[in-house]
Amino acid sequence: MIRCASPLYPVSQPDYRPGARITFEVLEADAASLKRLVGKTETFGTDPEHPPFIGQLVSLEPCSSSVAALSLMREKPAMRGVIVIERLVDLRDAAQNQN
Repeated sequence: MIRCASPLYPVSQPDYRPGARITFEVLEADAASLKRLVGKTETFGTDPEHPPFIGQLVSLEPCSSSVAALSLMREKPAMRGVIVIERLVDLRDAAQNQN
């Protein structure tokens, strides 16, 4: 798992179930690495309270931001992305397999 953009701002409460979509916004200036991942399946992590997951970044498009956290930066270009979740990564299984 690599850091591809920070911070990400969820448009709505994220749903981490397989098949669910996470829609987020990010400042374009913070999305350089993320742009290279469109259409690719990768391991993502959105926050430390939820396990990482395997998913595909299906879109990343310029947008007019609607996220309250970006309200003071409306003059800066923003992008809206969508990740489709394939499955959660069980870190306990990964740790046991390394031993």
